[in-house]
Amino acid sequence: MRISRELGADELLEMIFVYLTEISSLRDYDEILEALANMGRALSGADRCTVWVVDEERGKLWTKVAHDMQSVEIPIDSGIVGYAIKTGEKVIIEDAYKDPRFNPQIDKETGYKTKSVMVIPMFDNENKIIGAFQAINHLGSRVDFDERDMQRLMLASTYAAETLISAKLSQEIQDTQKEVVFTMGAIGESRSKETGNHVKRVAEYSKILALAIGMDEEEAELLKQASPMHDIGKVAIPDEILKKPGRFTKSERKIMETHAQLGYEMIRHSNRPLLQAASIVAHQHHEKWDGSGYPRGLSGEDIHIYGRITALADVFDALGSDRVYKKAWPLEKIFNLIKEERAKHFDPELVDAFFENSEKILEVRERFKDEFEENSKKVAAEGASIRVLGAYGTKLKGFGTTSFLLNDRHVIDAGNILDTLEEFSVELDTIWLTHSHLDHISDIAYVLDDYYAELKSPLCIASQKETIEALKKHFFNDAIWPDFSKIPLVNGEGMCIEYRTIDLGEEYPIGENETIEAFSTDHTVASCGYIYRKNGRGIMITSDTLEIDNAIERLNEDESISAFMVECSFPSDMEKLALVSKHLTPKLLFDKLEGLKRKNIILYINHIKPLYLNQMITEIERLGEKYNPIIVTDKKILKF
Repeated sequence: MRISRELGADELLEMIFVYLTEISSLRDYDEILEALANMGRALSGADRCTVWVVDEERGKLWTKVAHDMQSVEIPIDSGIVGYAIKTGEKVIIEDAYKDPRFNPQIDKETGYKTKSVMVIPMFDNENKIIGAFQAINHLGSRVDFDERDMQRLMLASTYAAETLISAKLSQEIQDTQKEVVFTMGAIGESRSKETGNHVKRVAEYSKILALAIGMDEEEAELLKQASPMHDIGKVAIPDEILKKPGRFTKSERKIMETHAQLGYEMIRHSNRPLLQAASIVAHQHHEKWDGSGYPRGLSGEDIHIYGRITALADVFDALGSDRVYKKAWPLEKIFNLIKEERAKHFDPELVDAFFENSEKILEVRERFKDEFEENSKKVAAEGASIRVLGAYGTKLKGFGTTSFLLNDRHVIDAGNILDTLEEFSVELDTIWLTHSHLDHISDIAYVLDDYYAELKSPLCIASQKETIEALKKHFFNDAIWPDFSKIPLVNGEGMCIEYRTIDLGEEYPIGENETIEAFSTDHTVASCGYIYRKNGRGIMITSDTLEIDNAIERLNEDESISAFMVECSFPSDMEKLALVSKHLTPKLLFDKLEGLKRKNIILYINHIKPLYLNQMITEIERLGEKYNPIIVTDKKILKF
């Protein structure tokens, strides 16, 4: 595991527009290409970046821009670049010399050593490949390129492609600035599980509405080009909130709503008309006609017309689009809501214009429709995920104890429920406990205490018989905490708690294509771990344990389990304490993992004691390098 510094959103935008300014001042074609390569190198963190151009007549690829190199010409199908141009595929390679597509001839001629490579084909307006952008050798502590580097190089690639096909330099600069704005908007949307077509549709809807209320063609086109940036502020929202599969808590909602202000702050200082318009759209598209919107609570015509138009376009498209996490609303239902929100959420004049131009709007909707079924299959193929509510081995400020959200209704252990789920804690159906120690059960008490009056059905506590008996005797006993199994619900039937005894090795259904199965672990009290499965894939979670032989045996036998989360509590120099308390150290853990035969397991490590975190990270990196372990932290999404 290596840590590398990533550009922040502000830095990224600043860098892009510094290069745009530089390129707009250039007139020499070769100088423009060199500036584009410099931009690509800076965006992707590469040592070298090259713009390759297709010469179809001669069957060659050539470049006049290769950092620290002279002009180069190669056969059109040569090497990794040739492969990308032939197939149209984007390519990331960690070790070029291990890839049979790599042509080492240029390295031999120049003495340069190529390791990691990233290539993005460039397309013209007719979707024909005209060249490629190639980045070589990622700099810094992270030696390989990743998807974020790919997204950023795509910005440079888009700009380079437009440069190559533009006949007039002035028109080229104007058009490519618009393309960068669109691409940045699409990245903001894609991080929150939207699609590139969403920003295309919102742009088209915005122009239709603008023209419908009398805006001239030039200004309507400006709004169309600016509207894709409406959610650019999302690039600064943490992934654990932006990609959350369920509803936001009140505190998460507050953070999410900052994206309007953040987007405005990113681009408001530009003097370019396009970005000035984009800053207004980003800032005001969540304001409402009646003043109940955010971030400023503007109302009526105090909201800029750009914000009012984009608000209606964005809501219409969001409600009518399938997503991985929701189904689209029927068209009639969307129309009814827009009518209901006339003079509430939306400008009444715009609502009237919307329905007067509904045929044009629906034609755009059809033309740029999402291929959702294909996207859904891709997501399914990529596996499933759980959300970490708490990851550590004891409670300390800023560190939560063990708890994992499987879906909206089921959670493993209860060490840190309230801090993350807040008011949604009341909607939990079952807490699956691994054992009875306090750091794994504490928040059961507070969920019941805080939300007693809001519970509509009993909270089920599921575990082995010994764990349930320990809770009854030592916790919910009217001495330490009230016995909620004897307290009736005030807004439902039954008692506040019901207990469910489970058996090791039995699979229990907990949702559509979701099951949970307990397996034995080795701790100072009766304990178990769980295998959670969704859509045929599984993650094994040990919780507190000293022995993992049976877990490793199961992993070796069961290919459907793709991830293994194992505890590791103390540094190796505290092995005596670990053995007595039946916990693992990095040395103990990786010695035991020698029995793991499979190489395709994602290894997650949790339950570290926060006071020893830095020491543990160092040991885990050193001893477990071949397993590429991932240290689990609070509020993260873990894929499997």
